[in-house]
Amino acid sequence: LAARREHGLSDVTVIGGGEAYEHEVAQAFGAAYMGFQPLDAVVARLRQASFLVLPSICYENFPRTIVEAYACGVPVLASRMGAMAELVDDGVTGLLFEPGDARDLAAKVAWAQAHPADMLAMGRRARAVYEQRYRPQVNMEALLAIYEQAREHRRLRQGRRDG
Repeated sequence: LAARREHGLSDVTVIGGGEAYEHEVAQAFGAAYMGFQPLDAVVARLRQASFLVLPSICYENFPRTIVEAYACGVPVLASRMGAMAELVDDGVTGLLFEPGDARDLAAKVAWAQAHPADMLAMGRRARAVYEQRYRPQVNMEALLAIYEQAREHRRLRQGRRDG
């Protein structure tokens, strides 16, 4: 879910798919429901969003959608479960709500709508987190460091066998 900046926070676009509730979501949101979209379309919508809502009730390992939102400077409202609760710093890069609790989610969305300046600040902090932790260069450096550790570990094991 993404609330659009240019038309006010009450406008919602629902992007994503899934067999479990897709029919119900499509009926509930009508034309606002876009279903599955390619990444470039998702990012284009994110860039226009005031915030992203990730209402998952599943334990997500590393929801890429959060990082995509952060890259666009968009704060995230996410379920307080699994990696979502680890990636979203409540009150800093977004807001957390109890999974499956529609009232808690509605309260967080209402707060976000009533505090646009705070949400913009959270979006700026989300972008800073992206720059610090998730941009491609940072990930490449971390991966290369892992490879170097593996090579060093192999050299040490080889040295013990030879010695």
